[in-house]
Amino acid sequence: SRFMNCFDATLIIADFVQVWLEITATDEMESSLDDAPSASLFRMIRLVKLTRLLRVMKSEAFKDLAEMIHGILAGMYTLVWSLALFIVIMYIVALVFRETLGRKEKDNIFELFNNVPKAMFTTFRCSFGDCTSKRGVPIFEYVTMEYGAVLSVFY
Repeated sequence: SRFMNCFDATLIIADFVQVWLEITATDEMESSLDDAPSASLFRMIRLVKLTRLLRVMKSEAFKDLAEMIHGILAGMYTLVWSLALFIVIMYIVALVFRETLGRKEKDNIFELFNNVPKAMFTTFRCSFGDCTSKRGVPIFEYVTMEYGAVLSVFY
């Protein structure tokens, strides 16, 4: 541990010196600095620390942690597909709203559904409960007044 700390400190000092030389170097010095190895190459040796970490992770004490990480990674597959399904459903509903509510210029309705991205964003907001206009009135109150109760069923 002490050796690795000294090694890390040496790397930091070498990087600092290299950056300082690059900043203060004249044109003649720059050509000789191009041939010198980069101090950052020595950082690859720090990867040896990762092998030690992997050895510790195989111990019995970290078995539960490994199982939790495995569960999270396995759940990501389901999460991605559920997100894809949600986006497809929102897109379909946004297209329906765009074609029904975004055609005629009605106050407080047209500006929220006049193109597909706005209709999709409004549908997203409505799916999480914030289905209000700029004035704070629920959008589907305007829809009910202008188009009747049939379209308000989707709300």
